[in-house]
Formats: sequence, structure tokens, C-alpha cells
Amino acid sequence: MSNIELLSPFVLVAYTMWSTPGPNNMMLVYSGANFGFRKTLPHLLGIIFGTCLLNGVAVLGLKPLIDAYPQLMLVLKITGSLWLVMIGWKMANASNTQADRAASKPMRFMSAAMFQFANPKAITATLALVSLILVALESNADLLWMIIVIIPPLSFISIIPWLLAGQAIRRFLSTDLRWKLFTRGTGTLTASCALFLWI
Repeated sequence: MSNIELLSPFVLVAYTMWSTPGPNNMMLVYSGANFGFRKTLPHLLGIIFGTCLLNGVAVLGLKPLIDAYPQLMLVLKITGSLWLVMIGWKMANASNTQADRAASKPMRFMSAAMFQFANPKAITATLALVSLILVALESNADLLWMIIVIIPPLSFISIIPWLLAGQAIRRFLSTDLRWKLFTRGTGTLTASCALFLWI
């Protein structure tokens, strides 16, 4: 079996999981609309770095640890749910005034990276991806380096459309009512992502 055949399931599943709606993507839309592309770039890069780190940690020991201590998953679910509700609440109640919006700050690189370890969708996706990675590595251990190289650009092309979508609707959000509807909508969607953990 060729390397392409071994890696194809990982690439397909990773892209699907990272590109579909979830906390990261909802926050990128919000940040892109509020702060623009340039100021949201550290947030986006933090997500990519955190995704790489989370996958590395998972391959090295997270999955075996959760298999050995299933109650750890419950802790992650609770932590992730609380964090998502808190972020969603802040987004939904963001100030409508131009001055307050200008004074607010986008998520920083390290905060976005560390959020991946409490992001229920990211953790669930990673645990699924680890099994695909381990299957590929059983056939060819050298593929680990190829996977390490693939993850950053794959993550980038999966999530960049969400930031661009947020950037594209900035002008539409020029009125207080539109901004309020947007923040309530993205905040509610972000908080509701916690429900997927318990289904």
C-alpha cells in the first residue's frame, strides 16, 4: 500500500472535522468580523499550533491514558463545556458600541493554542484521528514525519474560510442591531457546541 493510500483516510477525516462548524470556526467568524483578518491572525495561528500539539500529545499518550482512566474524559467534557459556555456568553454579550468594540482584543496566540485542550470538538476529532495515525504508522513508521508536515497546512486550509467569512461580513455589521444579532447568534452557537460532547 502506498503512502498516499495510507494517509488518505487521515487527510479526509481531518479536513472534514476541522472545516465543519465548531467552537474554533465560530470564534474565527466572530473575530474576523470584529477585528479583521490581520488582528485575528494570531488566533488562527494559535489554533493551528494547538492542533499540532494536541495531536502530538494524543499520539504519545492521551488516548492510552483515557483508555486506562475513562473518568478523565468526563473531566475533559466538563472543563470543555464550561469554557465553551463562558466564551459563548462573552461573545453573545459583546458591546455594541464602536468604542468598546475597538477597545476589545482578539484571542491571543497562546490562549487559542491552549483552548484546543479544552475544546470538545478538537479532543473528539483528535482521538478519532489518532487511531487513523496509528494504523498508518503500523504499516510505515516513517509516515510520522509526513503527518507532522501535513497537519499545519491542512489545518490552515480547513479553518481559513471561516476567518475570511467573518472578514467579509464586517461592513454588513455596521448597525447596532445587526451587530447584536450577530454576536448573539455566534455566541449561542459557540456555547451550544458543548452539547455535542454529551450526545
